[in-house]
Amino acid sequence: MVRLPIARKNHRQSVAAARRSGGEVVPLRQMLSRLFDESFLMPSLLDEMFPASSDGSNLYEAGDSYIVQLAMPGVKPNSISCTVEGNVLTCTSESAVQAPEKATPIWESIGGQNEYQIQLPTEVDAANAHANYEHGILTITLPKVAHARAQAIKVTTK
Repeated sequence: MVRLPIARKNHRQSVAAARRSGGEVVPLRQMLSRLFDESFLMPSLLDEMFPASSDGSNLYEAGDSYIVQLAMPGVKPNSISCTVEGNVLTCTSESAVQAPEKATPIWESIGGQNEYQIQLPTEVDAANAHANYEHGILTITLPKVAHARAQAIKVTTK
């Protein structure tokens, strides 16, 4: 299975945190990722070997279409927006979760704006795409453009 680049901005999931010397609290997962990225492998090598991926996303090929599923729990359904440019699908949303009044965040893994960018294997026909948001999952069906679809070749004999 080939993993395709999938990026999600503002996606922070952590339950443990570390404190920097300046007093700033940083999710432990972020600190460990940075340690490994900077200590053992060159970032450009990592990008080539393991394209960016994100938890909470699926990409399927179903005949002449791609199906993308994005986990978007707790978002305002009317804030979801998706666009396609070339073979890149971009979906944004705004969380319905708000910080408690007068609370200072130590770290946040939910809330705010979210953006997914998914590089699809081929171009798609965005005009005929459709999306459905149900139970916190956004499902987008994207038909392939005609020239990217499998074409049968008739074989003749002499």
